Amino acid sequence: MGTPGALSSGVKDMEQEYLVPECPICFASYDNVFKTPLLLPCSHTFCMECLSKLCVFQKEMETFCCPMCRAVVTIPPGGVPQLPPNMNIVSRFPPWMGELQKVWMEGSKLCWRKGYDHNYVTATPNTLSHYPPGQEENMVISIYLLSPAAPGFSQSADLVMVPRQPRHHRCNLLLRNYGCILWLFICCIMLLFFMVFLPTYLRL
Repeated sequence: MGTPGALSSGVKDMEQEYLVPECPICFASYDNVFKTPLLLPCSHTFCMECLSKLCVFQKEMETFCCPMCRAVVTIPPGGVPQLPPNMNIVSRFPPWMGELQKVWMEGSKLCWRKGYDHNYVTATPNTLSHYPPGQEENMVISIYLLSPAAPGFSQSADLVMVPRQPRHHRCNLLLRNYGCILWLFICCIMLLFFMVFLPTYLRL
């Protein structure tokens, strides 16, 4: 059985032989799972993973801008994985990639269920490497579009927490401020009174 390095080298040679195009955002070669080439209405193509990361905070039927020409694109029902693939690029895939796999969104991650007969090989460093047929069948493979430890930026180290003050505390603070203003106003009136009437009183 070959080592991971040998597998990766072999895959790269195969990709060069078949001239698999690259995503213009991440510069990783397209494949038939998470790096599926998706075609936008403006005719630009990007991989599924990059477009999903771009739209991770957006919902179905909302819009995003093409990273290349800024054309407005509507997210279809089911999310980014439901955008149409660029079949012109898919037709250039080597035979070992097989057919396009079904990928779906679950929150902030992309998921793919590996079937019994799926033989998946890719040189993409942050996704999958090699799954021979019959190994780990019916296994769900996921890619986190955010940090897997803190999807949604929920780690306390990444946030500055500002506690919301109770309403009665805010009212007390407001009254305290008005009290200071009122006290300052009374002092000014008293000072003005002494400045006007004290000289008149001293003349008597």
